[in-house]
Parts: sequence; C-alpha cells; structure tokens
Amino acid sequence: MAHTKQKITVNQVVSEDTRQVVVRGAITVPDAKPDVEQIISTDRTASIKNTRLLPDKAVVEGKLTVQIVYVAFEPSQSVHHFHDQIPFTGFVDLPGALPGMDVQTDVLVEDVKVTPSKKDPRVFDVTAVLQIKVKVTEAQEVEVLTATGDDMQAEFDTIHINDVVGRGTSQVIVSDNFDEPMEKPEPKKILDVDSTVTITETRIVANKVIVDGELSLQIMYVGAVPKQSVHDLHHTIKFTDFIEVEGAEPNMDVIVKAMVEDCEVQIKGDPYFEATCVVKLDAMVTESREVRVVVNCSGATMETVELNVEELIGEDSTQVVARETFETPDPKPCPVKIINVSVENIEVTDVKVIRNKIIIRGQVDLKIVYVSDKEDQAVHAMHHQLNFRTFVEIQGAIEGMDVDVKPMVEYINAEPVNCDVNVEAVIKVRARVTETMRREVCVGVVPEPEVECTPGEIIDYTIKSGDTLFELAQRYSTSVRQIMRHNPGIDPDNLKVGQVIKIPCGAKG
Repeated sequence: MAHTKQKITVNQVVSEDTRQVVVRGAITVPDAKPDVEQIISTDRTASIKNTRLLPDKAVVEGKLTVQIVYVAFEPSQSVHHFHDQIPFTGFVDLPGALPGMDVQTDVLVEDVKVTPSKKDPRVFDVTAVLQIKVKVTEAQEVEVLTATGDDMQAEFDTIHINDVVGRGTSQVIVSDNFDEPMEKPEPKKILDVDSTVTITETRIVANKVIVDGELSLQIMYVGAVPKQSVHDLHHTIKFTDFIEVEGAEPNMDVIVKAMVEDCEVQIKGDPYFEATCVVKLDAMVTESREVRVVVNCSGATMETVELNVEELIGEDSTQVVARETFETPDPKPCPVKIINVSVENIEVTDVKVIRNKIIIRGQVDLKIVYVSDKEDQAVHAMHHQLNFRTFVEIQGAIEGMDVDVKPMVEYINAEPVNCDVNVEAVIKVRARVTETMRREVCVGVVPEPEVECTPGEIIDYTIKSGDTLFELAQRYSTSVRQIMRHNPGIDPDNLKVGQVIKIPCGAKG
C-alpha cells in the first residue's frame, strides 16, 4: 500500500501569553448627582477596544468601566449610582507575531480600589489590576500523512481540529438619528465620541454568515443651557449584515470579529444627533474534524511538522432564570405601567474553570420605559443592571484551559409593584472549552540515500516494498544470476521486506 496524505487547513497558534496591567485614573460624580457620603458597592468591567499587532508584540487598548452605588450626602440620604470610564493601554510580548495575523484578546479585572480624591470630594481615584491574555494565530495549510506502505510499522493518533473552511470580509454602515434622553439638556457642541461594537449573534446559511451586532456610542457634549455644562449620553444602534464565505454550511462554527473603522456624530435639526459609523466584519468558518495521523514510523526516516492548534475539549449550553425586585431610582416617579423593557447590553464579567465545570457570572443592562403614576402620566425611562450566575458542565475542562462564553437573553419581562419593579429574564449561556495542542505529526517519508556500489564490491542491501531481483540487477549493473549465486537458497519470487541480501557491484555503463 502506498503512502496516503490528507490536506488540512489549521489555525496554527503562533504565540500566546498573559500579562498584568495596572490602570490608574479618576472618575467624577456627574453634575446632576448629589455628593457622595458613603459608597455601598463598586462594580467594574473591562472591554477591549482594539488590539494592534507589531513584530513580536501586541498593543492592547481598552476601557475600564466603574459603576458606583452610594448613599448621597443630603438629608434624605437617598441611594444613587453613577458610572465612568477610564481608558487603558497595555502590551504583551508575543515572539513570532506579525501584523496581519489573527489575534484574540481577553481581559479580566482582578482587583479595583476606589478612594476619595484629596483635592475634590466629587472625584475618586481608581487603581485597577487587569489580566490581559493575547493569542495570535495564522491559518496554515498542512498535508499530513494518514497511512503508510506495508513495509513500515506506523504509530497513529487521532487529533481533533477546527479545519478552516473559508474566510470573508464585509463592511457595514451603521447609522441612526436620535434625541438626547429626557433628563439631559439639548446639545450645543460635541466634544468627544467613543464607539465600540459587539457581535450579539451569528448564524450560517449556505455560503453566507449572518451577523447581528450592536454599536455602542458614548457621546460627551456641551449642553445648550446657561451654564453650558458638560454631559454624556449612551446610545446603542443594532444592526444586521452578512458576510459571504464560500463553503460555509449551517452546522459549521464561525468566529466573527468586528472593528469600528470610522464613526461620526453630528448635531442636526431641532436639534438631534445623527450618527454614521463604518464597521468592518471578518468571519472565519471552521468545521470540527477528527483526523487519524501518523506520529511515528519505524523502518523509515520521517519528515515531521509541529501542529500548534486549539483542540476542542467540549462545548455545551445552559439556561438560567434571573429575577430581581428593585426600587425606582430617585428622583424618578413610580411606574404604573411598563411600556417596554429592552436589553441594552449583556456581558460576562467573570469566568472560573474548575474540574468538569465552568462557573459564569454576568450582567444584563436593561432599559425600562414606563408610564408614571403622576397626574400627567408622562412617559419615563429608567436603567437597571440585572446580575446572573450559572454554570455549564463540560467533561475534561480544567483550570488553565481557554473558555469562550456567549450569553443571550431569550426572554425578558418587567412588572410594576407599588414603587418597585419586578424584572425576570431567561438567559441562555453557551460555553466552549479549548486547549492549545502541540503535537508532532508526520507529513512525509525522507528518501533514503542511494547505497554507493563500487565495481567489484559486494554490498549488503535491505529489501524494500516493490523490490525485484531484475530491478536490483539493473540498478547495480549486475545480473540476476550473479545475485542468486551470492545468495544461495534465495527465492526470487518471494522476497521479504526487511530481508538482507548481498549484491555484487558491476561496472556502470
């Protein structure tokens, strides 16, 4: 049997490493909020805005979001909350990394310390420790050996790979016109715009990847009021687009990366905001496969290559029901009827791996539009953060493995109860556990050098698959009769692979 090869396209891990980054900055209580007497709780999340690859290095840009719940310094001592963001930049050394390669970045907030500033009671100094993990990969086509000839004793192993089916790129223009929130003054001048994009769902149809996403805008502007104070607002724009990937099928896996290439927000009309942003989408479609490969072979010198790829340990999903009752935030009026409840953002805040189990914490940012209980029954909006915790069982998972978690809200509802709000959400959480696998596999057989045969010399020759005495006699310029004379008892019709015979060398030419 001849050697058999199979061509696979793997996402080869070029380099990966983890680095701790200390972030320092300050957050300020917004003008509309009262002074702080006592902080009740501190919530923090970090997100990656951009990862730029340099030779042997990745530069990571992101933002740390800190949300403070506090007791106000006022007679009623009402409870308030505010949030602010601190940008950060870090780098991770990655030998072998080059611009243009694929990069995956994860960030985890390990610790945050918030202390009052000595200069201003409305300013708080923040010190945070972040863990940044970066993995650089590159799609490579490899032809591996899957079977050998009968003359070789081969050792086999089954590897689990994500075979790259195809890739595609698309650009989408995300735009929207919107007003400032009711509690905010009208805008006069825009000072700064920060934009981030999140992929919320992907699905594959024939030769195409459908992408749902959200573009989040944070706009800092000068208000059209006598004091011209500075305000900020958040706005989310949902979008759907597709990426053509030849060979993609519904049962395959896909990874989509999104990046805001350009974003412009202008003040228009009476006035209102007009946002136009360009988002670049990159999709890589893979298919989980098991390939039986040759890892060792006796009787021949093998040509090998090291595969450094992500091996799937397991994936599964679970559902969790998150319920909570909370008070209508001061100074909002009490609700009498809920008009709409929507999800502005959902994210995972912490992932912990123990043996065969993934512990997941996350939060859902909700926007609730309601009719107030006042005489005019005006429509108001409030925001609330709903926390959830769950776990996914995945056999074989242990600490140190890579975990990809995707949460999705499947159902959401809110009901008023006096001046409280009962909210309930059904959240589906999917976890995928992988491990970087380093394995040396055979890609071919190195031809053995031809044995030198000096005329008049008798050499020892090892029979290989396909050898005949006639072919050997021609190769070494001798005759079948001479070979048989030097090997009494040899059966020319029954040569054995590995059998050693003597061959007399004749004069060439």
